[in-house]
Amino acid sequence: MYIAAPSREERPEILREAMRDIQFAALVIAGTDGLTASHIPLLVRQADDGGLALEGHVARPIDLWRQALSGRPALAIFQGPQAYVHPGWYPSKQVDGRAVPTWNYIAVHAHGTLEAVEDEVWLRRHLTELTARNEADRDAPWAITDAPADYVAGMLRAIVGLRLSVERVDGNWKMAQRHPLENRRGVIEGLSTSSNPRDHEVAAVMRALDGG
Repeated sequence: MYIAAPSREERPEILREAMRDIQFAALVIAGTDGLTASHIPLLVRQADDGGLALEGHVARPIDLWRQALSGRPALAIFQGPQAYVHPGWYPSKQVDGRAVPTWNYIAVHAHGTLEAVEDEVWLRRHLTELTARNEADRDAPWAITDAPADYVAGMLRAIVGLRLSVERVDGNWKMAQRHPLENRRGVIEGLSTSSNPRDHEVAAVMRALDGG
């Protein structure tokens, strides 16, 4: 992923927080038949050696886990808030017309070695944590123990765990940093008045980057 210097995010805590918040990622490996990808939620965890690990799971019919049995280089792509930027939002356009459309976005790429995990204890712990994280704000949160034990056991046999031992994380916060303040404010205003809720997310990110 190309990252222009003003857009590069290198702070580990910010990158980890983004991956936790986005959670859903495209997990890509180069398999024996070419590139293979699965779109799955990934949990961010601290590995036993103090490093970073991403944990997920796939259904057994999905071949990706077989490709990772002995360990294989892989890439997890997290796509954060993103929005089209209308050039008319730049005040500078009214002066010299030198403006074109672009896209503002957040993307995090985690590179590492992927391995499959066929361990029921690991899978149960993983699914318990995954559901607890996503059910926490509900009035009546669901838990694995709410389902019949034999049913859960069957579901566990139908999936395989995945663990990505992360070796490098790249963060791209492309939010019009190269533009002067008045242009960024114009984009924030334009996105904030959009009917698309995703545009509001990008406006909030830009506002935070500008300190307000």
